[in-house]
Amino acid sequence: MPFSRPTLDELRRRIAQDIVVRLPGTDPLLRWNNLAILGEVEAGIAHLLYGRLDWSFRQLFPDTAEGPFLERWASIFGITRRTATQAWGNASWPTSISPSFIGEGAIAVRGDRTLYNVMRGAYDVDGVITVGIQADQPGIRGNCEPGVQLTLATSVTGVTPLGTVDAPGISGGAPEETDALLLQRLLTRIRFPPHGGTATDYIQWALSQPGVTRAWCAPLEQGVGTVTVRFMTDDTTPDGIPTPADVARVGAYIRSQAPVTAGVYVLAPIPDPLDIHIQQLEPDNPAIREGIEAELRDLMRRETAPGELLHLSRIYARINAAPGVIRFHLIAPAGDIQPPSPGHIITLGAVTYA
Repeated sequence: MPFSRPTLDELRRRIAQDIVVRLPGTDPLLRWNNLAILGEVEAGIAHLLYGRLDWSFRQLFPDTAEGPFLERWASIFGITRRTATQAWGNASWPTSISPSFIGEGAIAVRGDRTLYNVMRGAYDVDGVITVGIQADQPGIRGNCEPGVQLTLATSVTGVTPLGTVDAPGISGGAPEETDALLLQRLLTRIRFPPHGGTATDYIQWALSQPGVTRAWCAPLEQGVGTVTVRFMTDDTTPDGIPTPADVARVGAYIRSQAPVTAGVYVLAPIPDPLDIHIQQLEPDNPAIREGIEAELRDLMRRETAPGELLHLSRIYARINAAPGVIRFHLIAPAGDIQPPSPGHIITLGAVTYA
């Protein structure tokens, strides 16, 4: 029989009854009674101790542990929490004089004042200097697409101040891994121990990389001896679809871990935006709409996968679960949604109301 933690009111009643039994003739329930005050104090202390015990018990098991205790469980299996990482990539500046040189430690500035540090200096080649740069601060802010303009913060002789980010872009910037994602990786490791190249191994390799939140493995999809890995970056890209730089980075790591005989394809899922049209929403106000869209975004993150059917009933259920929704009429979609091929994944499109 599971232990049931008593509530604060139950503790108050128990202690009051104990006082009555042990001190006959007293009434600890009277308002102006020192015994009543002492009982309240004792109940509060006991309630805190029960809370501490309840929390401590949760740390004894990996699926309920949290914070440092979850990290301790993960470390037993060789897993560490992914720290916030800085984005990196290459950028190029035209030159007017040869030789020209951009040295390590030079600073470049993006239009929104995001700073990048030059990590390795370089001389010009055919009128262009290409250097490796890294975002000054960790997190998703430093990620950007190829072609974005950067300006050197200090003048360099012979170098045009305005440069551009090279393909495939600047990537790798990600926030610190949450407890939920760390737990997901830990449970996968416990349930599916490494076997030198099983489908689950590829998923774990992908999830170990900064920014990756979901991953799937499709053996033999590209032919005999091939393995196809697709992944999502829900926390670092607007629709969760990884950038080409993310694909290149994660692909390089997976290939470094995979068996030498495997033909590894690491791909970004192809998004199929799903537009949602709702009528007769009651009540209809900005807070209700925001709640509905939050539920739909969570649905896409939790219940969509490449090539997998999304049931219409799940959309109904999530809209209905939004706080405050009384009734609504869903116009679109009109039925279950099936991606056209294994490489496509359903993402949230426009949510409209009438």
